Amino acid sequence: MKEQNMRFGDFIKNKRLNDHREITLKDMSERLGISLSLLSDIENNRRKAFDGEKIEKFAAELCLSDEDKATLYDLAGLDRGEIPSDLEDIMMYGEIGKMARFALRQSNAGIIDEEDWKKFIRDMEKKQGDDG
Repeated sequence: MKEQNMRFGDFIKNKRLNDHREITLKDMSERLGISLSLLSDIENNRRKAFDGEKIEKFAAELCLSDEDKATLYDLAGLDRGEIPSDLEDIMMYGEIGKMARFALRQSNAGIIDEEDWKKFIRDMEKKQGDDG
């Protein structure tokens, strides 16, 4: 399944099943502290994604990369119809969030386009590379 079409449940099921330790649904539900039926429903996209605390536990249990963890938060946000919980504080309660919301609204209005965003991202990647 293409990542752009992937849902939260598909992603966590794929990560669990592809872990070299062959973690069962029962094992993972116990590690997360949720019922087996709830985890099964989430993996099969019959229930909404779990919260940030469970995302952190899941990511730690499977030693997921920062990129995979960010994907988990993004897919959970999409599934729940809300801002990913790892970004909520900065997006809603800080000066950076105010600027980000302004930029997103400018993009929504067609004032900032995809090329502007690509340039910004390239500049940030270059800055990160210079710092490292």
